[in-house]
Amino acid sequence: MDAPATLVITISRQIGAGGAYVGQALSRRLGIRYVDREILQQAAAVLGREEGDLAALEERASSMWDRVASILSLGAPEAPFVPPPVPTFAEDELFAVESEVMREIAAREDAVIVGRAAGWVLTKHPGIRRLFLHAPEEWRAQRIRESYQLPGIEAARSLIHKSDQQRARFVHALIGDDWTAPKGFDLCINTASIGLDASVDILVGVANARRRERPPQT
Repeated sequence: MDAPATLVITISRQIGAGGAYVGQALSRRLGIRYVDREILQQAAAVLGREEGDLAALEERASSMWDRVASILSLGAPEAPFVPPPVPTFAEDELFAVESEVMREIAAREDAVIVGRAAGWVLTKHPGIRRLFLHAPEEWRAQRIRESYQLPGIEAARSLIHKSDQQRARFVHALIGDDWTAPKGFDLCINTASIGLDASVDILVGVANARRRERPPQT
């Protein structure tokens, strides 16, 4: 008998909506793997990149996944903003490798995967739960200004506009639809309204319900 499908929670998010915070907290609560930047590290190994190339590789991934959203993802809340360097290799090659890395992880173990269009890459995975985190612009701008130590709220708003527009273009090119359309997700949460910790509580319930659906392994 085939093993029951793994539980994979993919988190798509507007910049500043708390994707990294929610993803990390959820993985701790569930005791499952958290996957974010390590996808890029594994892709680097496959592509034969040296460890010292990872910084440039990460920024190149930003231009691929978000069509230069100016940053890879929200990442660690305290991480400073660093503009990306000039790209150095083909986007489609990195997309293919990272997609395969995600499929391999999803096939092996339960995981929370943040960003990198995982919800669309893994859409046919039987154990997937696709989440979208969003929030009003002003709430996101305040978080981004503090997280990236930006000089003012206008700089944060500018970053939001650029990120939203470029993620929209990337996902539309990928699936031909709006990246925020609810039909593309199993659950959409306004983190400003619900709260980050309450959002984690909701997702723990969703994950545990999925676990109860799985037949026990024999």
